[in-house]
Amino acid sequence: MENRPILQSLFYNAPGKDEYPPKSSSWTNALYDILSCVEANTDANNVIVIHKNSKFVCTYDKFPKAKHHLLLMCRNYPANPSCLRNVMSLNDLTKEHLEELREFHQFGRSIAAAICGGDKSTSFKLGYHAIPSLHPLHLHIISSDLDSPCVTTRKHITSFASMFFVTADEVENHLESAFVESISLDVRKERAQDVLSNTPLECQYCARAASNVPDWKRHNQICPMIEAPSKKRRGDQQEEVFNSLLGWKSTEVLTKSSGRSKKRSREDQESGTNDTLK
Repeated sequence: MENRPILQSLFYNAPGKDEYPPKSSSWTNALYDILSCVEANTDANNVIVIHKNSKFVCTYDKFPKAKHHLLLMCRNYPANPSCLRNVMSLNDLTKEHLEELREFHQFGRSIAAAICGGDKSTSFKLGYHAIPSLHPLHLHIISSDLDSPCVTTRKHITSFASMFFVTADEVENHLESAFVESISLDVRKERAQDVLSNTPLECQYCARAASNVPDWKRHNQICPMIEAPSKKRRGDQQEEVFNSLLGWKSTEVLTKSSGRSKKRSREDQESGTNDTLK
């Protein structure tokens, strides 16, 4: 397919923070500012873009939480045929999005593979924050090391090293399990907040408990289990994986007054969540 090119290799070269577009109004519009920059500067030398096609664009994360950290988004221009263009978060997804979502994820996997090349010491995981701080929908393509100066808080760690990080496979498998047409994915927000706030700070390689963030970061760089063969971690390629933070909600409700079915209004996805990962 046109939007599934075979990539041989990609060179990861993150730009400086001063090379990103200035914020237009609020930090909550940061991804829209980046998407606008992508469409305004379509030449191949846009330093914040590592790869793109006619539907999707992959950019460097301005505040990376690992040695490699990218964001994959749907390009924001009127003629883009992708049904993901107006999707704000996981809560907007239905089974109708599944085919396009698979293409989106496969494009992300091809980028991760092209960066790794033959280097088996670098592994990536692909997924979403259960409660995102920013819209629109964006897929994190992040190396498993979580080694970065930008990791400064407990939530920076648990947002990528717990069930709060919903993997691409988990989203696909959940949508595949839809049992009727009139339902959409629903993130269990209270449970997700609890996971983000209360997941213990443990080494992702050996499960050593850390006393605080600096202690976790020091051990994360020297853990003797880093190079040792181990079972797959969450986010690695697996089959039939599910995430208990994902549920279902009806897309239609029956009004008592008229007896007619009408579309359910979108939930307030930003209430109490905008500063989740700040």
